Amino acid sequence: MLNFDLPGFLGALVAASARGGDVLLAVGLPPQVQVEGELVRLSVGGIERLSPFQTEAVVLHLLAQAPPSAAARVRQDGAAHFAYSVAGVNRFRVAVFTQRGTFAVSLRTIPERVPALAAIGLPAAMGEACRERNGIVLVNGPAGSGRTTSLAAMLGEINATRSCHVVTVEDPIEFLHRHGMATVNQREVGADTPSLAVGLADALRQGAQVVLASEPRNAEQARLLLEAAETGHLLLSALRGFDTASAVRRFLSLFPAEERADVRGRLARVLRWSFTQQLVPHRDGRHPVVEVWRATRATSAHLEEGPLDSGALADLLRDGERDGQIGFDRELEHRVRAGDVDLDTAVASAVLPQQLELRLLDIRERRP
Repeated sequence: MLNFDLPGFLGALVAASARGGDVLLAVGLPPQVQVEGELVRLSVGGIERLSPFQTEAVVLHLLAQAPPSAAARVRQDGAAHFAYSVAGVNRFRVAVFTQRGTFAVSLRTIPERVPALAAIGLPAAMGEACRERNGIVLVNGPAGSGRTTSLAAMLGEINATRSCHVVTVEDPIEFLHRHGMATVNQREVGADTPSLAVGLADALRQGAQVVLASEPRNAEQARLLLEAAETGHLLLSALRGFDTASAVRRFLSLFPAEERADVRGRLARVLRWSFTQQLVPHRDGRHPVVEVWRATRATSAHLEEGPLDSGALADLLRDGERDGQIGFDRELEHRVRAGDVDLDTAVASAVLPQQLELRLLDIRERRP
């Protein structure tokens, strides 16, 4: 076990999965990698089936390099996630978990360089959001939608164009940002600060103009996001959701019911932009499709008092397209009509699939 060559094993995995995404290690199967959303089995080191011994050896080596809190979380909760680096190989986001008495591991390769917004197909509105001086900017999406990469690209834009102090509170740190025009201090939960809430509270006293925080998971963390924005900071964060309406509903659900009306009003006053994305298969691979919500008199009033359902939001964003806004399904429609996305793929990815199907009926009828 002590002689297990994890760096060499990971190097072989990276070489074998150059076109892929997440690497999955599970007992009874060979190493697997996600390619365009599908699991592909790899031939690495002659391993036909991973044994419990092999996955445990991987986990022990990973945990030896992780913050001490990671091993404690595995013992207490049966799972932990953290970042791991191998010199000359790559940097990884790691998820370790137990299942039926054995270990499983998911590793996601983190690019060495912070990507530029345009290079990964993100809309120009994200660059505009980086020029905000205060308030909240959200990047939303389901798991695996590229939210972390988009936030890193936005922070890279700020770092390249603004002379300011940036403090991040991340769980874990994935992309590494060198100082540019901005001074960027990155703090990792479990290593540099005991919790996201403590890190956020500290950031407000550390002279930061810009704060990037991992997704809030409870009311205390969410309150601190609001407080940061209300005290003049620009706050970048992420939420789960398929559009802005579902992301806001999730944010409100973190609070007790009696607080939600007040929180909704506070959020309406400080939310500047909300981007919601999915990685959707195109003719040449998977690319982000992004909904753009921006604060205007109409959208902020709707956020505070209007119905938080996807249909109402889609109508509002359609009316606001002249202001640079666009709903998720509307962007899908544009890409189908441009020939970039297959109609069935678009309908399967839509927030309101039946409505999108109706709007694209002319395309459906022209198909042979």
